[in-house]
Amino acid sequence: MTRMLVLGGYLGAGKITLAVNMAKAMKSRYDKSVAIITNDQGDVLVDTEYSKDAGFDTKEIMGGCFCTNFDKFVSSARTLVLDGKPDVIIAEPIGSSTNIMSSVVAPMRSLYPDEFSVAPLMVVVDCVRALGILSKDKTRNVDTVDIIPEHQIRDAEIVILSKTDLVDKDTISKIRTEVDKILPGCRMIETSSVDLQNIDRIIDIVLSDEKSVKAPLAEQNTGFAFEKAKLGWYSGTYDLTPTDDLDMYSMAADLMKGVAKEYGAESIVHVKVMLEAEDAACKMSLVQQNMQVDGILGSRYMRKPGKLVLNARVISPPKKLEEVMRGIIDEASKTYPIELVRTGEKCFMPKPESPSHFFFE
Repeated sequence: MTRMLVLGGYLGAGKITLAVNMAKAMKSRYDKSVAIITNDQGDVLVDTEYSKDAGFDTKEIMGGCFCTNFDKFVSSARTLVLDGKPDVIIAEPIGSSTNIMSSVVAPMRSLYPDEFSVAPLMVVVDCVRALGILSKDKTRNVDTVDIIPEHQIRDAEIVILSKTDLVDKDTISKIRTEVDKILPGCRMIETSSVDLQNIDRIIDIVLSDEKSVKAPLAEQNTGFAFEKAKLGWYSGTYDLTPTDDLDMYSMAADLMKGVAKEYGAESIVHVKVMLEAEDAACKMSLVQQNMQVDGILGSRYMRKPGKLVLNARVISPPKKLEEVMRGIIDEASKTYPIELVRTGEKCFMPKPESPSHFFFE
């Protein structure tokens, strides 16, 4: 039977980075094979490229949450099992997903108990943003998103506190207090992608016989829809040909700085860029005004033809977001020794979603 972990959490919390780090550790330390399912509202996803470049079988479900594409989610999981027979599948839903327990985890464990052993639902919380989101007054500020992250915690069976290397111990203690107010007595595990703190502890749970048992929560669509409607989603892909050595790190950083210059910290929910070629790759992300390198493969210099993938989730009208992203990319094409050809682009505001399966008690 295949073990399945659903790894939830808000946009930019570090889910795919944690998933890939866990997959690498399970392979190297425990000789376990891992496959990954990614998910997005758009049609091109940086996370998919990142997990594939890390060497893991990956399926992606685009155009909506796992919950609205549950049959496709199950089909993707079965295909991964048939093709690669992984010991573990890690499924990473869209960061704006809600009611994952009732619409994905509970149906999975109830309908397919002979095919998948479903681990406790883990939700990743970004320690850099957590206090600003969880401790504020829950009025519906047009410039912030806070109802969704709080509900995701209520949905969880285990809360993973990520990016602990970027905050002090006092902040972590305060975050623990806020999380405990939302979900009293919940298990919390601290981790960091820098030193892989407690990653073995998380893996021990994934590889154990412990199963998801939590009763699903009832749905609360109105507040979620209000917050989701604030977000503009941009996805763009480009064929990229260097005309000289291209410093991927520098170009990716300039793209992120361009977004940070156009939008305030509260508006930048999550921006990701991936530059990749046959012999090199670089992934970078931006959350609020905090930029980080998620991975560099091979040299930081790209010399062979490759591609550029950009995902931006910003509190912005889609038309403005598209104009901003195109302007930033055009500026990069003038600054760096590259030839760019746009191969795909989409910018939109997600429509309200209805789960195809919904279990609650």
